[in-house]
Amino acid sequence: MIGTPLIYGYPKSMYQGGSRTWQITQDSSGVMLFANNEGLIAFDGQYWTRHQLPNQTIVRSVCVDEEGRVFVGGQGIFGFFDKDDDGQRRFHSLSDKLSAKYPAFADVWNTVVHNHRIIFRSHNAIFVYDKGRIVIHPAVSRWEFLAVVDGRLFAQDAKLGLIEFRSGKKVQISGSNVLQDELISAILPQKNNQLLIVTTTDKRFSVKNGRLEKMSFRDANFHDLYVPSVARIDNNTYVYGTALEGCLIRDAQGNPLQTIGMSEGLANNNVSSVFVDRQQNIWAGVDNGLALISYGSAVRYMRPSAHADVTGYSTLIKNDDLYIASSNGVFHTKIPAGQTDHSRIRDRFQLIGGSAGGESWKLKALDEQIWLAHNRGIYKIFQNRISEISKGQGVWTFIQQRNQGKPQTKKESILAGGYHGIQRIEQASRQKFSINTLAGQSDSYRFLVQDEFSTIWASHPYRGIYQLKMDKESREYQAHLFTETDGLPSTYQNYVFQWGKGVVFGTKNGIFKFNSANERFEAIKELSAFNGVGLRFIQRNEDGNIWFASDRHIGLARSNGHQGGYQLCYLNEIDGMHTTGFENIYAYDKNNVYIGAEKGVVHVNWEKYVAQRDKPSVLLSKVIIKDKNDSILYNKQLLDANFDSFHFEFTSPSYGANADLSFSYKLDGYDKRWSDWSTDRQKAYTNLPSGKYQFQIKAKNNLHFESDILNYSFEVKPPWYATTFAWAMYTILFLFGFYILVKWQRAMWLNRQKKHDAEIARLRYIYQLELEKNEREIIKLQKEHLEDEVLEKTKELANTSLQLMENADALTKLRNELNKIESGQLDETELRRVTSMLKDVEKNAAHWDQFAVHFDELNDGFLQRLSALHPNLSRNDLKVCAYLRLHLSTKQIAQLQSISVRGVEVHRYRIRKKLQVETEVSLSTYLNKL
Repeated sequence: MIGTPLIYGYPKSMYQGGSRTWQITQDSSGVMLFANNEGLIAFDGQYWTRHQLPNQTIVRSVCVDEEGRVFVGGQGIFGFFDKDDDGQRRFHSLSDKLSAKYPAFADVWNTVVHNHRIIFRSHNAIFVYDKGRIVIHPAVSRWEFLAVVDGRLFAQDAKLGLIEFRSGKKVQISGSNVLQDELISAILPQKNNQLLIVTTTDKRFSVKNGRLEKMSFRDANFHDLYVPSVARIDNNTYVYGTALEGCLIRDAQGNPLQTIGMSEGLANNNVSSVFVDRQQNIWAGVDNGLALISYGSAVRYMRPSAHADVTGYSTLIKNDDLYIASSNGVFHTKIPAGQTDHSRIRDRFQLIGGSAGGESWKLKALDEQIWLAHNRGIYKIFQNRISEISKGQGVWTFIQQRNQGKPQTKKESILAGGYHGIQRIEQASRQKFSINTLAGQSDSYRFLVQDEFSTIWASHPYRGIYQLKMDKESREYQAHLFTETDGLPSTYQNYVFQWGKGVVFGTKNGIFKFNSANERFEAIKELSAFNGVGLRFIQRNEDGNIWFASDRHIGLARSNGHQGGYQLCYLNEIDGMHTTGFENIYAYDKNNVYIGAEKGVVHVNWEKYVAQRDKPSVLLSKVIIKDKNDSILYNKQLLDANFDSFHFEFTSPSYGANADLSFSYKLDGYDKRWSDWSTDRQKAYTNLPSGKYQFQIKAKNNLHFESDILNYSFEVKPPWYATTFAWAMYTILFLFGFYILVKWQRAMWLNRQKKHDAEIARLRYIYQLELEKNEREIIKLQKEHLEDEVLEKTKELANTSLQLMENADALTKLRNELNKIESGQLDETELRRVTSMLKDVEKNAAHWDQFAVHFDELNDGFLQRLSALHPNLSRNDLKVCAYLRLHLSTKQIAQLQSISVRGVEVHRYRIRKKLQVETEVSLSTYLNKL
């Protein structure tokens, strides 16, 4: 086959094993197990572990039962490894159960599982371990082989030949006497319930209908090979591990399909064991190491040169021929009709004569012809022969020149981007071409495309982007250089590519386009998935997907369909293989994508690639738990409080081309969100508080398929001071303390309340004293004020009384004068004096009203109340009552009234009657009480 699977080597220094691996198998979780000179080697995709036997001997054979126990056979010992409580594999010897009478045995070469029984083969006996009991089957001559095929148990005896164990009985296969001089290396199932038997001398036999028959041998090249191991890849394909030629791939009839040896990448050709895992990877035990051959992968190498590796610069398929332009010529091979996957072509590449001796940069099909851009010039390829068109200047690429507004014809010229400018190729005749170098700026035009407006664009990784405009005769071009000042992210590392009829530009920060309106470059919003990606190659397929090459990776941007946008998928398994600086991808169809590599071409069957990428699985390889004293435990799930440091190691049992995975994790109970996706396969947590936790892990492949979540639960017990009992005691102490505190607070409150009450009483007493003092002061002031008012009123009353008395004197004088008038003793002068006295009496008559007012003010309205009670009292009656209230004597009242004392007494008597005062009550007393 022209396609070689990717090969990964593991030297013994990597897994600390011995020089030879005798048998290989895989357990139910996907972990690879190797029977090695230095013990049992386990590999989970990331971590290697080695487990030695107690007697430190070689492990010759290995198998895994339904319970996951790993049974091994060594030198003089057999038993099984099982994981104990801390997750570590511990060996349990079964050979110790043998009777002391049984003689010692040597190597156990085969270990198999059959009907829940474990069967071990040494040369002198077969040991059957069943339900704790060991049954021994001694050899008639010498046991040479043991295997289980499709549920049937077979063994080879050197004398009897091939034997099948049926219901505990040994049944010899008819015709197996031909194996007396042969050693069986493998018995494998075939179609129609047939069996394929391969011997160590590379002879092949079949078992049909219970009879063994020799098969014809068709691979004459390898008939003397030593074949210690054979494994089935699929129903029609087998891998033979040989001692001289590495791994041979053959079909069911023995026809050779492929040889995988040192020239294809194996460390050496001495293969002692082979095994095909669930992903169709071939594991090969070679001298001083292991090899992983990704045979079932959709990614393969094509190395066109059988003598030396060449770099692939360009690929082209034309007329059922596959061409690869390389660093030393052009290679080709024929594609058979109906060949879907070109990497499976059973042929070899041939170098086209005349193309060697320099780099072949580009293959381009134009005008139904194949053009070759070569370091020496311009060439054409026709019927796998090369013809020189132009010699001299090296050429990078070609484009078909289109003239705007004119229909394209086959005779339109071709432009060649060369080392020092642009050449124009025109067909002068059927066999001749005219080559003209166009006038214009001289530069290296390795990237050259033409847009829908017939404008030619060229890019230079270290200068910028050229816009080339041709004159009408296409003899000269004007070059305009665009740099970062024109909207490009950088002047450097810019590339131009065809995009349908238009062009796009790969930059350090995604894909850009040219806006002719403002003559600036702009990022394409629809291709924002490429933002931040430095692009060096872009090719859009008819299905809308975009193959691209960045400065480090090859990938495919898968269209999200009607949702818009793209999802980037990287082919990380070929990182470092592609041609850096000369990236090229030729996506012929979904089954054949060619990627230029430093060693030929990498072929990707994309349809198969997607079909193989099921969701991955994830394993927790190891849990290391440390305390503050660096004591270590493994995989414990209930831990004391001093174990607070956790180290998780996790992986996925995916190997080779399938091992490109990223992981995300979360410690439920501690982390708030999932971690970012990363290729890291370990995580450490320190100083975890007590509580219940669940460590969750998931894996994702490059097509964004996620695995199921793997959960690992554990609990960190609280320290003694944080246990339930401690918290109960804390609660009791807290409640007791709270009770004491409440009691103390209550006592303090009562004490403060007493002090407060005492203080309030004191303040109230002081307030009362102050209030009484203030009241006394107010009363004193009011008294003084009233006394002043009384004094003032008394003065006014006294003054009024004096005036009344003067008025009474005036009346007396007036009476005397009137008596004189009556006697006729007055002259005119005295008459005038009498008149004046009358005026004074009239003036003094008003003094009564003033007196009454002042009197009422001093006696709380006495006269008004008296008038109200006794409205029949006259004015003179009221005057007499007022005088009596003032405690005036009868004489004084008579004087004030200008009447006699008798008159006053009569008047008092009348008043008593009007007031209806009792006889025993004096008038003055009555009036004072009123």
